[in-house]
Amino acid sequence: MNINEVITEALKLVTPSFEEESKVMSVANTVINIFNDGLLRHGYRDFEVTVQGSIAKRTWLPGDRDIDIFIVLTRNYLDRIRGGEIINDLIDIAMKNNLKWSIKYAQHPYIQLHIDDFEVDVVPCIRISPGEKPFTAADRTPLHTEFVKSKLGQRNTEVRLLKAFFKSVGIYGAEIKVQGFSGYVSELLILHYGSFLDAIKAMSNWSARHVFIDMTNTYNEKNALKKFRAPVIIIDPVDPNRNAAASITRDVLATAIAASREFLRNPRIDFFTRTHRQVTSPRIVLPTVVLEIPYPANVSPDIVWGEIKKLMVFLTKNLRKLDFNVMRTAAWSDDKTVIVLMLTFETLELPSYKLHKGPPVDTDAAEEFVKKYVSDHNSVGPFIKGSRWYVIKPRKFTNAVEAIKHLLSTVSIKDLKTVLNNTKYVEIHSPDDLGKLSLEERGVVGDYLVARPWWLL
Repeated sequence: MNINEVITEALKLVTPSFEEESKVMSVANTVINIFNDGLLRHGYRDFEVTVQGSIAKRTWLPGDRDIDIFIVLTRNYLDRIRGGEIINDLIDIAMKNNLKWSIKYAQHPYIQLHIDDFEVDVVPCIRISPGEKPFTAADRTPLHTEFVKSKLGQRNTEVRLLKAFFKSVGIYGAEIKVQGFSGYVSELLILHYGSFLDAIKAMSNWSARHVFIDMTNTYNEKNALKKFRAPVIIIDPVDPNRNAAASITRDVLATAIAASREFLRNPRIDFFTRTHRQVTSPRIVLPTVVLEIPYPANVSPDIVWGEIKKLMVFLTKNLRKLDFNVMRTAAWSDDKTVIVLMLTFETLELPSYKLHKGPPVDTDAAEEFVKKYVSDHNSVGPFIKGSRWYVIKPRKFTNAVEAIKHLLSTVSIKDLKTVLNNTKYVEIHSPDDLGKLSLEERGVVGDYLVARPWWLL
């Protein structure tokens, strides 16, 4: 198929059916009515219960089961949000209507309802005007919804195509786990470029150094780069002081460029339907350690993923200090039961001894170096090589797994610290070792070992 035929076919896949759309709106309207009535009974006045996000803008993808309902309040209710009273009221309303609920956390708590197979977030926020500094992290959302609805027109299907594309190549979502393109940024890209295909063509020509888009004409590029210091800068039309694309990492930017170029070279429907590789046994397996860590209970994914990323940086940095050459790393989680860390090494075993370079013989540090090692019966030397002192000394760790275990016992992280003692370690030396993992983890680790993006031909 040529590129226009692929896009025509993809449109059928990214557009929800009439039945699905009716079901989504039915659930949303039911929740709106319940909380509108409930808040009135609790004495609330001058508020609005509204659908927000992709549902309100009709840009959600088929199969999405997340609905955002916002309680938009005047700033008179700010203390009730910060003090938690409104959450107690929302919980009371949910309980009186026999709704399954749980508390979630962003900057402040909100509740999540479980209705049929939908997850409905009920989020309190404060009503603000465009450009006004928000009181909570959720306050801009109604402004984003209003702006996009006023500008998008019939191009919602173009947004759906772009979202599906980002999702399939693994760069959709602003959450810490992905640090990619949010739904709002996807919408802004369509507003800026006009269509899915025009956005893809533009992205294929983006610079990997940085991207700058300002539909407000507030900044010149030089000033924006100085102010926001991010790989991708897309000025938020409802708040020019904000970079709507602040979450996007340089890896994600590079992936967007490369995947766009590949789609233009080899357009195919997989770019809208694939979310993971159908893993076959990798042809080459480099020495890899897989850590299976139990998922901490009652901790939000954003907090957990923040700690995962911190832990991976800590491990990589300190393993290299211990002479283990870490070639690649990755992390995965189902965000419910398990976290999987994957680290690939040049070798998992090091020689017992290493050459340690000391100071030049004509420096003040030379005397102290010689004094330290001349009486060390576990080392060879010190001896002179060229103009420096050297010594051959034993390594603290010769096995990568033992080094990782030691480092995990010293790391300072709050929530993962409670589960690290229950970590399971699996060494991968050959494809057969994947059999030591669960079926789902086997796919994740196999995908990691292959390394090549699925969309490359």
